[in-house]
Parts: sequence; C-alpha cells; structure tokens
Amino acid sequence: MSQAIQQTVNKIFEDMYFMFPEQIITPEDHFSLPMRCYIARTQFKKDKCALVIYAEDQLVNQMAMNFLGEKRAFENIELIDIFREAANVITGNYITASKKPPEVGFEIPVVDIITINSWDKVLSCHINRLYDIENHFFHITLVE
Repeated sequence: MSQAIQQTVNKIFEDMYFMFPEQIITPEDHFSLPMRCYIARTQFKKDKCALVIYAEDQLVNQMAMNFLGEKRAFENIELIDIFREAANVITGNYITASKKPPEVGFEIPVVDIITINSWDKVLSCHINRLYDIENHFFHITLVE
C-alpha cells in the first residue's frame, strides 16, 4: 500500500502539475506552523478506509497555476475545485495501483480550509506520508 501511494503522488504531481514531490520524515525541519491548508477527505465505498490529504494553501495555488497555465490570483472556490479534483485523481489512481477489488470505489472528496497549529502524529493509520513539494507542505494519510 505504501509503495502504491508513493507512486501515485509522484505520478499525479509530475504529470498534472509539473511538480516533483520529495518525501520527508518530520515537518518541523521543513515547515513553519501555524499553516493554512486545504484538506480533502474521501471515504472508500465497500471498504472501511478513508484518504485524507492536506496541502498548504500556497501549494494549491501553484497547482492551479501549473494546471491551468495561468498566473493570477485564484478565488477560494477555484482552489477548492482544483484541490477536490487532485484528491479525486489521487484517490482513483491509488485504488487502481493498490489493486483493490473492483467494487471498491470512493465518495466525492469533501474539501475544507483549515489552519494547522501543531503537528500531531497520526498513529491509527495505514499510510502516513509527508512531502515537500517545491518548499510547500503536502500530507496524505489512509485511515480506518
């Protein structure tokens, strides 16, 4: 499962956003908190797992610029849509790469904007990966 998520994150960011994720161990060495982030949650159908994805707001803005080929200030609703689509593609590719049964689908990702004030290790998860993507925070976790 871990390798499937790594391959998925790398492929999506390289192919769709022309960005290159670098996996890291601790965010304290790379990022300052508090940090404004977009969070996407999607529950798998016929499976007890859910995927939760965090991305620093500046990363989501850069994703929008790279994906749409426009350098401008994007509205929050546009950034939410871009991040929802990224979460949708990441989740779909992860399900395929991890060879889950065909009946396992997923709900449309729900996206919110939050502020991360401190870093808490997620202990009850199957996958917990942190990335530095062009000096921006990205976190993906698979939880039950």
